[in-house]
Amino acid sequence: MKNRNGPDEMLISLITDMEAQIDWLKSCQILCPGSAADGAITRYPNQGWVTPYFANFAAAALLEEPSSLPLVERYLDWYLRNLEKNGTILDYYYDELLQPETATPDSEDAYAGTYLSLAAQYHNKSGNTGWVKRNLPGLKKVARSIIPLMDRDGLTFALAGYRVKYLMDNCEVYRGLDDFTSLLTNLGDGDTLYFRKKTRVMANGIERYLWNLRASCYYPSKTGWLKPRVNLKNFYPDASCQIFPVLYGLIKPDSNRGARLYKSFNANQKDWVSIKPPDYPWMILGYYACLHDDYKRAYDKVRYVREAYISRTSSNWFCAEAAFFVLTCSRLLQNREKWLTQHSMSY
Repeated sequence: MKNRNGPDEMLISLITDMEAQIDWLKSCQILCPGSAADGAITRYPNQGWVTPYFANFAAAALLEEPSSLPLVERYLDWYLRNLEKNGTILDYYYDELLQPETATPDSEDAYAGTYLSLAAQYHNKSGNTGWVKRNLPGLKKVARSIIPLMDRDGLTFALAGYRVKYLMDNCEVYRGLDDFTSLLTNLGDGDTLYFRKKTRVMANGIERYLWNLRASCYYPSKTGWLKPRVNLKNFYPDASCQIFPVLYGLIKPDSNRGARLYKSFNANQKDWVSIKPPDYPWMILGYYACLHDDYKRAYDKVRYVREAYISRTSSNWFCAEAAFFVLTCSRLLQNREKWLTQHSMSY
Protein backbone atom coordinates (compact mmCIF):
# COMPACT_ATOMS: atom_id res chain seq x y z
CA MET A 1 0.00 0.00 0.00
CA LYS A 2 1.98 2.96 -1.32
CA ASN A 3 1.57 6.54 -0.15
CA ARG A 4 3.99 9.06 -1.62
CA ASN A 5 2.50 12.08 0.16
CA GLY A 6 4.82 14.14 2.32
CA PRO A 7 4.46 14.49 6.11
CA ASP A 8 2.35 17.65 5.92
CA GLU A 9 -0.12 16.08 3.49
CA MET A 10 -0.30 12.92 5.60
CA LEU A 11 -1.06 14.91 8.75
CA ILE A 12 -3.74 17.00 7.05
CA SER A 13 -5.32 13.89 5.54
CA LEU A 14 -5.37 12.07 8.89
CA ILE A 15 -6.87 15.05 10.72
CA THR A 16 -9.52 15.38 8.00
CA ASP A 17 -10.38 11.68 8.23
CA MET A 18 -10.61 11.85 12.02
CA GLU A 19 -12.84 14.93 11.98
CA ALA A 20 -15.09 13.34 9.35
CA GLN A 21 -15.63 10.28 11.53
CA ILE A 22 -16.33 12.42 14.60
CA ASP A 23 -19.01 14.18 12.55
CA TRP A 24 -20.34 10.78 11.44
CA LEU A 25 -20.58 9.68 15.06
CA LYS A 26 -22.43 12.87 15.94
CA SER A 27 -24.96 12.02 13.24
CA CYS A 28 -25.64 8.74 15.07
CA GLN A 29 -26.86 10.55 18.18
CA ILE A 30 -30.53 11.25 18.85
CA LEU A 31 -30.90 14.86 19.95
CA CYS A 32 -34.45 15.55 21.01
CA PRO A 33 -34.70 17.54 24.28
CA GLY A 34 -37.55 16.37 26.46
CA SER A 35 -37.68 12.93 24.84
CA ALA A 36 -36.63 9.81 26.74
CA ALA A 37 -34.49 8.98 23.69
CA ASP A 38 -32.45 12.19 23.95
CA GLY A 39 -28.73 11.46 23.98
CA ALA A 40 -28.89 7.87 22.74
CA ILE A 41 -26.23 6.91 20.18
CA THR A 42 -27.43 4.54 17.47
CA ARG A 43 -25.36 2.06 15.52
CA TYR A 44 -25.81 3.98 12.26
CA PRO A 45 -27.16 7.43 11.36
CA ASN A 46 -30.91 7.69 10.83
CA GLN A 47 -31.55 4.26 12.29
CA GLY A 48 -33.03 3.44 15.68
CA TRP A 49 -31.01 0.57 17.13
CA VAL A 50 -29.00 1.45 20.24
CA THR A 51 -26.51 -1.09 21.54
CA PRO A 52 -25.13 0.56 24.69
CA TYR A 53 -21.90 -1.43 24.53
CA PHE A 54 -21.10 0.02 21.10
CA ALA A 55 -22.44 3.42 22.07
CA ASN A 56 -20.03 3.56 25.02
CA PHE A 57 -17.10 3.41 22.58
CA ALA A 58 -18.72 5.98 20.30
CA ALA A 59 -19.09 8.42 23.19
CA ALA A 60 -15.48 7.78 24.24
CA ALA A 61 -14.34 8.77 20.74
CA LEU A 62 -16.39 11.99 20.91
CA LEU A 63 -14.29 12.97 23.93
CA GLU A 64 -11.45 13.56 21.47
CA GLU A 65 -13.27 16.74 20.42
CA PRO A 66 -13.64 19.12 23.41
CA SER A 67 -16.71 20.81 21.91
CA SER A 68 -18.51 17.43 22.00
CA LEU A 69 -18.33 17.08 25.79
CA PRO A 70 -22.00 18.16 26.20
CA LEU A 71 -23.01 15.45 23.72
CA VAL A 72 -21.16 12.85 25.76
CA GLU A 73 -22.90 14.05 28.90
CA ARG A 74 -26.28 13.68 27.19
CA TYR A 75 -25.40 10.10 26.32
CA LEU A 76 -24.22 9.37 29.88
CA ASP A 77 -27.55 10.73 31.13
CA TRP A 78 -29.50 8.60 28.64
CA TYR A 79 -27.77 5.45 29.89
CA LEU A 80 -28.56 6.17 33.55
CA ARG A 81 -32.19 7.02 32.76
CA ASN A 82 -32.66 3.63 31.18
CA LEU A 83 -31.13 1.37 33.82
CA GLU A 84 -33.07 -1.68 34.90
CA LYS A 85 -33.76 -2.12 38.61
CA ASN A 86 -30.64 -4.24 38.99
CA GLY A 87 -28.38 -1.68 37.29
CA THR A 88 -28.09 -3.45 33.94
CA ILE A 89 -29.32 -2.01 30.65
CA LEU A 90 -31.12 -3.47 27.63
CA ASP A 91 -30.63 -2.82 23.94
CA TYR A 92 -33.09 -0.26 22.55
CA TYR A 93 -34.85 0.40 19.29
CA TYR A 94 -36.55 3.75 18.64
CA ASP A 95 -39.10 4.06 15.87
CA GLU A 96 -39.76 7.23 13.84
CA LEU A 97 -41.82 8.65 16.74
CA LEU A 98 -39.01 7.76 19.18
CA GLN A 99 -41.17 5.12 20.81
CA PRO A 100 -38.89 2.46 22.33
CA GLU A 101 -38.71 -1.28 22.12
CA THR A 102 -36.15 -3.29 24.05
CA ALA A 103 -34.14 -6.43 23.44
CA THR A 104 -31.86 -8.66 25.50
CA PRO A 105 -28.30 -7.31 25.57
CA ASP A 106 -25.35 -9.26 24.25
CA SER A 107 -23.77 -9.05 27.70
CA GLU A 108 -24.33 -7.39 31.04
CA ASP A 109 -20.80 -7.37 32.40
CA ALA A 110 -19.07 -5.65 29.45
CA TYR A 111 -21.87 -3.09 29.02
CA ALA A 112 -21.37 -2.00 32.63
CA GLY A 113 -17.57 -2.07 32.52
CA THR A 114 -17.25 0.05 29.38
CA TYR A 115 -19.82 2.53 30.70
CA LEU A 116 -17.89 3.02 33.94
CA SER A 117 -14.71 3.66 31.95
CA LEU A 118 -16.56 6.20 29.83
CA ALA A 119 -17.86 8.03 32.91
CA ALA A 120 -14.34 8.19 34.35
CA GLN A 121 -12.90 9.41 31.03
CA TYR A 122 -15.58 12.07 30.81
CA HIS A 123 -14.74 13.28 34.31
CA ASN A 124 -11.01 13.35 33.55
CA LYS A 125 -11.42 15.24 30.27
CA SER A 126 -14.13 17.66 31.38
CA GLY A 127 -13.21 18.15 35.03
CA ASN A 128 -16.96 18.11 35.63
CA THR A 129 -17.01 16.76 39.17
CA GLY A 130 -20.51 18.16 39.58
CA TRP A 131 -21.96 15.70 37.09
CA VAL A 132 -20.24 12.77 38.81
CA LYS A 133 -21.41 13.82 42.27
CA ARG A 134 -25.01 14.28 41.08
CA ASN A 135 -25.02 10.91 39.41
CA LEU A 136 -22.91 8.92 41.86
CA PRO A 137 -25.86 6.77 43.04
CA GLY A 138 -26.55 5.75 39.43
CA LEU A 139 -22.88 5.06 38.74
CA LYS A 140 -22.66 2.88 41.84
CA LYS A 141 -25.78 1.06 40.70
CA VAL A 142 -24.03 0.22 37.43
CA ALA A 143 -20.88 -0.87 39.29
CA ARG A 144 -22.85 -3.02 41.73
CA SER A 145 -24.64 -4.75 38.85
CA ILE A 146 -21.31 -6.42 38.09
CA ILE A 147 -20.93 -8.04 41.52
CA PRO A 148 -23.71 -10.69 41.18
CA LEU A 149 -22.11 -11.74 37.89
CA MET A 150 -18.79 -12.52 39.61
CA ASP A 151 -18.15 -16.18 40.34
CA ARG A 152 -15.93 -17.59 43.09
CA ASP A 153 -12.94 -17.50 40.76
CA GLY A 154 -13.31 -13.71 40.42
CA LEU A 155 -14.47 -13.86 36.79
CA THR A 156 -17.78 -12.47 35.54
CA PHE A 157 -20.43 -14.28 33.55
CA ALA A 158 -21.50 -12.45 30.39
CA LEU A 159 -25.13 -12.52 31.49
CA ALA A 160 -26.91 -13.69 34.61
CA GLY A 161 -28.64 -16.28 32.45
CA TYR A 162 -25.59 -17.18 30.32
CA ARG A 163 -22.90 -18.79 32.44
CA VAL A 164 -19.83 -18.28 30.27
CA LYS A 165 -16.87 -16.14 31.34
CA TYR A 166 -15.15 -14.42 28.42
CA LEU A 167 -11.63 -13.03 28.50
CA MET A 168 -12.70 -10.00 26.44
CA ASP A 169 -15.56 -9.12 28.78
CA ASN A 170 -13.52 -9.66 31.90
CA CYS A 171 -10.76 -7.35 30.67
CA GLU A 172 -13.34 -4.63 29.95
CA VAL A 173 -14.96 -5.12 33.35
CA TYR A 174 -11.60 -5.01 35.10
CA ARG A 175 -10.82 -1.70 33.39
CA GLY A 176 -14.24 -0.29 34.24
CA LEU A 177 -14.02 -1.20 37.91
CA ASP A 178 -10.45 0.10 38.12
CA ASP A 179 -11.40 3.39 36.46
CA PHE A 180 -14.42 3.72 38.75
CA THR A 181 -12.26 3.02 41.79
CA SER A 182 -9.88 5.81 40.73
CA LEU A 183 -12.86 8.11 40.35
CA LEU A 184 -14.09 7.25 43.85
CA THR A 185 -10.58 7.79 45.21
CA ASN A 186 -10.53 11.31 43.76
CA LEU A 187 -13.86 12.01 45.44
CA GLY A 188 -12.76 10.52 48.76
CA ASP A 189 -15.77 8.19 48.64
CA GLY A 190 -16.28 5.59 51.35
CA ASP A 191 -16.92 2.75 48.88
CA THR A 192 -13.45 3.04 47.35
CA LEU A 193 -11.94 0.13 49.27
CA TYR A 194 -14.87 -2.17 48.45
CA PHE A 195 -14.54 -1.68 44.69
CA ARG A 196 -10.74 -1.78 44.83
CA LYS A 197 -10.93 -5.25 46.40
CA LYS A 198 -13.32 -6.43 43.71
CA THR A 199 -10.97 -5.10 41.02
CA ARG A 200 -8.03 -7.00 42.49
CA VAL A 201 -10.04 -10.20 42.78
CA MET A 202 -10.96 -9.92 39.10
CA ALA A 203 -7.37 -9.25 38.00
CA ASN A 204 -6.19 -12.27 39.98
CA GLY A 205 -8.95 -14.41 38.45
CA ILE A 206 -7.94 -13.48 34.90
CA GLU A 207 -4.31 -14.29 35.61
CA ARG A 208 -4.97 -17.54 37.47
CA TYR A 209 -7.77 -19.03 35.41
CA LEU A 210 -7.47 -17.58 31.90
CA TRP A 211 -3.70 -17.53 31.35
CA ASN A 212 -2.50 -20.70 29.62
CA LEU A 213 1.07 -21.05 30.89
CA ARG A 214 1.90 -24.04 28.70
CA ALA A 215 0.78 -22.36 25.46
CA SER A 216 1.85 -18.82 26.49
CA CYS A 217 -1.50 -17.32 25.56
CA TYR A 218 -4.92 -16.68 27.08
CA TYR A 219 -7.96 -18.91 27.03
CA PRO A 220 -10.81 -17.12 25.24
CA SER A 221 -13.36 -18.25 27.82
CA LYS A 222 -14.17 -20.50 30.74
CA THR A 223 -17.37 -22.48 31.32
CA GLY A 224 -17.39 -24.24 34.67
CA TRP A 225 -14.02 -25.96 34.72
CA LEU A 226 -13.88 -26.27 30.95
CA LYS A 227 -11.55 -24.13 28.85
CA PRO A 228 -11.48 -24.42 25.05
CA ARG A 229 -8.37 -25.36 23.14
CA VAL A 230 -6.68 -22.32 21.65
CA ASN A 231 -5.82 -22.12 17.95
CA LEU A 232 -4.13 -18.80 17.25
CA LYS A 233 -4.69 -19.30 13.51
CA ASN A 234 -8.39 -18.90 14.26
CA PHE A 235 -9.03 -15.15 14.28
CA TYR A 236 -12.15 -15.05 16.47
CA PRO A 237 -12.14 -15.54 19.34
CA ASP A 238 -8.81 -17.35 19.81
CA ALA A 239 -6.39 -14.80 18.35
CA SER A 240 -8.44 -11.62 18.68
CA CYS A 241 -9.03 -12.05 22.41
CA GLN A 242 -5.28 -12.05 23.05
CA ILE A 243 -5.13 -8.28 22.49
CA PHE A 244 -7.53 -7.41 25.31
CA PRO A 245 -5.24 -7.74 28.36
CA VAL A 246 -2.97 -5.08 26.85
CA LEU A 247 -5.86 -2.94 25.60
CA TYR A 248 -7.38 -2.75 29.07
CA GLY A 249 -4.24 -2.43 31.14
CA LEU A 250 -3.87 -5.86 32.73
CA ILE A 251 -0.41 -6.20 31.22
CA LYS A 252 1.87 -3.55 29.76
CA PRO A 253 2.55 -3.52 26.00
CA ASP A 254 6.33 -3.46 26.55
CA SER A 255 6.32 -6.27 29.12
CA ASN A 256 7.77 -9.61 28.04
CA ARG A 257 4.30 -11.13 27.86
CA GLY A 258 2.78 -8.16 26.08
CA ALA A 259 5.54 -8.10 23.47
CA ARG A 260 5.35 -11.86 22.90
CA LEU A 261 1.59 -11.75 22.44
CA TYR A 262 1.87 -8.96 19.88
CA LYS A 263 4.58 -10.82 17.98
CA SER A 264 2.48 -13.99 18.06
CA PHE A 265 -0.62 -12.16 16.88
CA ASN A 266 1.20 -10.74 13.86
CA ALA A 267 2.75 -14.11 13.07
CA ASN A 268 -0.59 -15.93 13.15
CA GLN A 269 -2.80 -13.18 11.69
CA LYS A 270 -0.62 -11.70 8.96
CA ASP A 271 -3.54 -10.07 7.11
CA TRP A 272 -5.21 -8.20 9.97
CA VAL A 273 -4.44 -4.82 8.40
CA SER A 274 -6.46 -5.71 5.31
CA ILE A 275 -9.49 -7.55 6.71
CA LYS A 276 -12.09 -7.20 3.95
CA PRO A 277 -15.88 -6.88 3.76
CA PRO A 278 -18.14 -8.70 4.43
CA ASP A 279 -16.16 -9.17 7.66
CA TYR A 280 -16.05 -6.34 10.16
CA PRO A 281 -12.81 -4.36 9.88
CA TRP A 282 -11.79 -4.69 13.54
CA MET A 283 -10.48 -1.15 13.72
CA ILE A 284 -9.62 -1.80 17.36
CA LEU A 285 -6.52 -3.58 16.04
CA GLY A 286 -5.14 -0.26 14.78
CA TYR A 287 -5.46 1.14 18.28
CA TYR A 288 -3.80 -1.99 19.68
CA ALA A 289 -0.87 -1.55 17.28
CA CYS A 290 -0.41 2.02 18.54
CA LEU A 291 -0.06 0.74 22.09
CA HIS A 292 2.88 -1.32 20.86
CA ASP A 293 4.39 1.71 19.11
CA ASP A 294 3.73 0.01 15.77
CA TYR A 295 2.49 3.14 14.08
CA LYS A 296 3.22 1.94 10.57
CA ARG A 297 0.72 -0.92 10.78
CA ALA A 298 -1.77 1.32 12.61
CA TYR A 299 -1.57 3.93 9.85
CA ASP A 300 -1.83 1.27 7.14
CA LYS A 301 -4.96 0.01 8.90
CA VAL A 302 -6.50 3.50 8.89
CA ARG A 303 -5.77 3.97 5.20
CA TYR A 304 -7.05 0.55 4.21
CA VAL A 305 -10.25 0.89 6.21
CA ARG A 306 -10.91 4.33 4.76
CA GLU A 307 -10.83 2.90 1.24
CA ALA A 308 -12.45 -0.49 1.83
CA TYR A 309 -15.18 0.49 4.31
CA ILE A 310 -15.69 4.23 4.69
CA SER A 311 -15.36 5.38 1.08
CA ARG A 312 -17.56 2.49 -0.06
CA THR A 313 -20.11 3.09 2.72
CA SER A 314 -19.94 -0.52 3.85
CA SER A 315 -22.86 -1.77 5.93
CA ASN A 316 -20.27 -3.21 8.31
CA TRP A 317 -19.12 0.28 9.24
CA PHE A 318 -20.94 1.23 12.44
CA CYS A 319 -20.43 3.40 15.49
CA ALA A 320 -17.95 1.18 17.38
CA GLU A 321 -15.70 0.80 14.32
CA ALA A 322 -15.82 4.56 13.73
CA ALA A 323 -14.94 5.09 17.39
CA PHE A 324 -11.73 3.07 17.18
CA PHE A 325 -10.90 4.74 13.87
CA VAL A 326 -11.02 8.09 15.69
CA LEU A 327 -9.06 6.78 18.67
CA THR A 328 -6.39 5.30 16.40
CA CYS A 329 -6.07 8.57 14.47
CA SER A 330 -5.75 10.41 17.77
CA ARG A 331 -2.93 8.11 18.90
CA LEU A 332 -1.11 8.57 15.61
CA LEU A 333 -1.37 12.34 15.91
CA GLN A 334 -0.19 12.29 19.52
CA ASN A 335 2.85 10.29 18.42
CA ARG A 336 3.32 11.89 15.03
CA GLU A 337 7.13 11.97 15.14
CA LYS A 338 7.41 8.21 15.71
CA TRP A 339 4.66 7.50 13.21
CA LEU A 340 6.15 9.63 10.43
CA THR A 341 9.63 8.27 11.12
CA GLN A 342 8.42 4.66 10.86
CA HIS A 343 6.51 5.53 7.70
CA SER A 344 9.55 7.11 6.02
CA MET A 345 11.77 4.14 6.96
CA SER A 346 9.38 1.72 5.28
CA TYR A 347 10.32 3.06 1.82
